Amino acid sequence: MRSAASLIVTAPLAALAGRTAARGDTACNYGVLMVRRVGGGSFGGALVFPGGVQEEQDKGPGGPHVACAIRETYEETGLLLLTAAPPALRARADASFRVSSTSFRDFNSTIGATALRTHALARWTTPRAQQKRFDTRFLMLNIGDGDKFALSQLGQEHVQASELVELDWIAPDQALRDNRSTLALLPPQAYMLHELSQFRRWQDLARRAELLDRTVADRSMEPVLSRRSDGRVVALFPGDRAYPDMQENERPGDADLFCREPHAPGLHRMEMDPAPVGGFLATNLIRTVTYGQPRL
Repeated sequence: MRSAASLIVTAPLAALAGRTAARGDTACNYGVLMVRRVGGGSFGGALVFPGGVQEEQDKGPGGPHVACAIRETYEETGLLLLTAAPPALRARADASFRVSSTSFRDFNSTIGATALRTHALARWTTPRAQQKRFDTRFLMLNIGDGDKFALSQLGQEHVQASELVELDWIAPDQALRDNRSTLALLPPQAYMLHELSQFRRWQDLARRAELLDRTVADRSMEPVLSRRSDGRVVALFPGDRAYPDMQENERPGDADLFCREPHAPGLHRMEMDPAPVGGFLATNLIRTVTYGQPRL
């Protein structure tokens, strides 16, 4: 199993003027950065948060997960989420500027800047049935009014053509509304968007992020996916009353998977419809337990 990190980047819609996040109706005043993977690779065609596999060079004050998330976001989108513009960029502000191939710590010390503050949100493990498995830390980074260097880059994002086909800033409630019919999502991204959509104001989300419990965020979330007789897929998460004992290879049946009372205790699951590509549609998160990633 490979270690990985993914970065959930948010910014107020006011800072994203002219960007795609402003389209349509939304009750949220902020957007979330999402990217679409090329077909054929890991998570081919899926709309995900920037991120990737941890490398040896990923070192720094925030630890390897933070360094990996910041590096991958830069490589994939061109956004360098640091506290200030590095001297190298001031002298040569073009797309050819790249992170040092030695280590992110050396890169940081050379340019004299540090990463913007991130918050540990969750840790997800790829289901055991998958051939390629990842142990992924999800971090949140909220770009605020004081983050002048990051704000100056908005509107200049670009995709890494070898890995991505598009990027988008989209409001959480907007993404979930599109997910009802056309926008396919994988369980981790759908779960995060459901949690984010509870916050209409970016300011409230940013304040809540400061209170997240890092200990709880490090608990592994390994979903177990099962198909019901009606064709819907149910992802069971740790803490759900039907979550199987992995050691005994139990598989839940219809009696466990159909949820007649969504407010009943002991539920931690997501119901969804398989999409032709890129994940699932019509995701419905049901959570009446406290176990798992920290509640936003």
